[in-house]
Amino acid sequence: MTADQAGTRRPGTEAETGAGTGGETRVGPVPGLRVLDLTTERAWLSGRILADLGAVVTLVEPPGGHPQRQDRRAGAPPGRPNPTWPAFNRGKRSVTLDLTRPRGRELFLRLAATADVVVESFDPGTLQRWGLGHEALAAVNPRTVLTCVTPFGGTGPWAGHAAADLVLAAMGGAVWISGDPDRPPVRTSSDQYFLHAAAEAVVHTLVAVRHARRTGQGQQVTVSAQLAAVRTLMNAVPGPYTDGSAVDRSSFGEPTATQPWRGMFACRDGHILATVPFGPGPQGYVGWLRDEGCLTPRLAAYSDEQLRSATLATDDPAFPVLLSDALAAYFGTETKAVLTRKALARRLMVAPVNTVADLLADEQLADRGYFRTAELDDVGTVRVPGTWARLSGSPLTGGARVAAAGADNETVWRDEVGLSARDLRRHRDEGVI
Repeated sequence: MTADQAGTRRPGTEAETGAGTGGETRVGPVPGLRVLDLTTERAWLSGRILADLGAVVTLVEPPGGHPQRQDRRAGAPPGRPNPTWPAFNRGKRSVTLDLTRPRGRELFLRLAATADVVVESFDPGTLQRWGLGHEALAAVNPRTVLTCVTPFGGTGPWAGHAAADLVLAAMGGAVWISGDPDRPPVRTSSDQYFLHAAAEAVVHTLVAVRHARRTGQGQQVTVSAQLAAVRTLMNAVPGPYTDGSAVDRSSFGEPTATQPWRGMFACRDGHILATVPFGPGPQGYVGWLRDEGCLTPRLAAYSDEQLRSATLATDDPAFPVLLSDALAAYFGTETKAVLTRKALARRLMVAPVNTVADLLADEQLADRGYFRTAELDDVGTVRVPGTWARLSGSPLTGGARVAAAGADNETVWRDEVGLSARDLRRHRDEGVI
């Protein structure tokens, strides 16, 4: 039974106010769901997705704001804003609170009494040391769901360990299967496995919220980023357990013994990927080169029957090299857009290797309105990633405001928690808020 069904509507819920962050109307699949966001940069995405779904997400930051609001990358000028902050924290309210102090923890529990969800990604055990674990939350609100995004989960020999994204990539198997087989394994250049875990956390959280609304009992949801990394391996995981096979690294860019076709080619404005074995296959690429006047005499000597053979690359190891050299010479004369358009017309699998700048100008993403503007309190307008899906009956909100640190202190601490103006000033002066 929900609070509204019980006739005890909580302050600030969607049913009461009809608005979310900064006065925006809250719609979406879960309007009115109240979320307290205690995440670090590891799981900002959890709150962002929940806000897109219509939840009222309140980011709880230390007094003065989260240190990651500032760009902390090597060489960044002092005070420059972190460019990832608006991308992951738009649509959230912001309050400040010092959780390391007893009075701060008391105020947090008062705030948690009106929350459906608390999501956190501190190092394992941090909330318990502060006395803010699930038992403490349940004491003030039995329906609260506590979601913990952790490196390794809540049990097992590694459960208490902290870890960087690179550690998770290595221990989750993603590093081993990445890169060329004749070189050491490599990692993806940007952190991603905590992001996978943060996205998974949203799904598990909503399941737990559903259970809490049906039973009146919340629970703790613990997400393992290592397992999230394992799940990205897809068909590499079942092999050892089914037929004993193991997936090793295989190159796509350069030919190998098991994959003789070159896949990556330079062109006038970057690179493209070409998958020769699929679709019309070698015959299609040879025909393309012929029509462009780029067919070499040695390639022209192959018959249609030879080009259609599924074993051409093994029967004649010279052919993949001849084809790759001819394609490289032709592709170098055209742009990514021209090559992609011509290849698709021939039903050949060619794709542009987009840079981030290319994504900002991508026609498909523009048609979906993916990149949009957001207002940073006291800063101005920035361009940020939008929502990831379109729901016809309950559209995602894609909140357009990026709150300054503590921008919603008055609304939350005074109007929702019930602090007097005098107490609020006192806690500010003491550095608690």
